[in-house]
Amino acid sequence: MVMRIYGAAATNVERALLPLFEAEVDVDKELELVLVDMLKREHKKPAYLAKQPFGLVPCFEDGDLLLLESRAIARYLAEKYQDQGVPLLGKTLKERAIINQWCEVESQNFNVAAASLIREMYMSSLEKRPINEEYLDGCKTKLEAILDVYEVHLSTNKFIAGNTYSLADALHIPLLIRLLNKKNEVFTGRKHVLAWAEALNSRPSYTKTQELNSKWANLRAV
Repeated sequence: MVMRIYGAAATNVERALLPLFEAEVDVDKELELVLVDMLKREHKKPAYLAKQPFGLVPCFEDGDLLLLESRAIARYLAEKYQDQGVPLLGKTLKERAIINQWCEVESQNFNVAAASLIREMYMSSLEKRPINEEYLDGCKTKLEAILDVYEVHLSTNKFIAGNTYSLADALHIPLLIRLLNKKNEVFTGRKHVLAWAEALNSRPSYTKTQELNSKWANLRAV
């Protein structure tokens, strides 16, 4: 039975599925895409709310398993395919603890500031209104304080949870690369953060998430 993900071209969907690409799973055979058109408010319709009561994307099914939340989906996939492709969860209790720590940092610190900044830029364009510069500056200030901590940490670590790529890095990728492409001044003076971001940007798994976004666009065009 194939897995199924309900969503669209969005950072949360990319985050959920990155472990699949690190495991080199053939998504054309193993994963069914079910478009939830948020512009048409399909995420707030009863049929979808029956699966995802918060009305958010993504929502994921694997047989009789139903999962919400991109990070829970990503961890499930990393565990399901832990013996295939790139290992993401660590080999020892200590490694797993450090990876879990930085997964929490991504969720509770980095994502809060970065998502708010990216969302304001996106929504201002979608709504055809000027960017709220005061709000954007506040988000940027919070984000830069977080990246200052990352800069010190990454000065002695190749990746965020040590010298080996892990789930903690994967969870950062969707928003981090958007910052690299759309708000790259936040990397100014932070050469270690920039090197880390560029290394993640070059991973084949990220390229495959962008190819997946084209498939979502094709579904929307049908």
